[in-house]
Amino acid sequence: MLDISTRALSCAVMIAAICACKGAPARLVGGVSDTVIVNNQSPVQLPVRVFDTRGHVLEKAGVRYRWISGMPVSVSATGVTTCTHAGDATVRASLGSLASNVLIRCRPVIDVRALRMMNLVVGGPAQELPFEVVGVDSQPVTMLTGRVTLEDSSIVALDGQRVQAIAQGSTGLTMRVGDRSSYTSVHAYAPVPTPEGIRPGQHVAVAVRLAGGEMRRWRIPASPYNYYLAMLPDRDEESMPRFTIVGASCSPGMDAHSFFCLAQHDAWVTVYHPQQIDSSKVLTGVLAVWLQNN
Repeated sequence: MLDISTRALSCAVMIAAICACKGAPARLVGGVSDTVIVNNQSPVQLPVRVFDTRGHVLEKAGVRYRWISGMPVSVSATGVTTCTHAGDATVRASLGSLASNVLIRCRPVIDVRALRMMNLVVGGPAQELPFEVVGVDSQPVTMLTGRVTLEDSSIVALDGQRVQAIAQGSTGLTMRVGDRSSYTSVHAYAPVPTPEGIRPGQHVAVAVRLAGGEMRRWRIPASPYNYYLAMLPDRDEESMPRFTIVGASCSPGMDAHSFFCLAQHDAWVTVYHPQQIDSSKVLTGVLAVWLQNN
């Protein structure tokens, strides 16, 4: 049976053996394929990695940097750079006899804006992230490195730049690019045949399909809580029905074709095919109803 000192020696031998597997520096790689996108306005460390011939990552202490061409940027000998304007620059990273040119794509961001809240239907199509990113020239920035975080991944899921509903409920997501971030709420609605049985906290969605002259009508029960009602397109806004609410006190929501309503008594929501739209055209959409519980 090994004592503590013997075990410690064995561990030291194992660590030494592992370290011995790594060879001498053989390659420098900056970012992705020697390209680094910088969206920060504050100084950032260039992500250059050192590899041996077998692809092991080595300690990068000792790598030195200098600007060599393109847009002038501030870069320290240790690889801290600052982007104040949009443009491209080339920086040389070197370690002994090794050297690699790294393309720096400066795209500093001054603002990330949430364009709207998100309304999704469980089982329906995913939607693009509703954010706009603005650069120092007040123009949209499309070359980005950022991170999107979800408050509750049991309600919605991220698939690249798209958001998919998993279960009914409300959550939020934050998009961070460079030094800036923005937040928006996300609401997922579960398909039901009618909104009339809705309970506080529930999000329900009723698919609607109307020919010319048709309408559908549902009762929404009195509640001390606010309702949020919206008509969501399944193709485009020009091809979806319209709706009205009678018996409730309502104000426009943050998105088109949406309302926040307080129904102190039973109220009625009517979905209809507008007369000004060709009666031969079938209109389709989804009536989304959320009964808040706070």
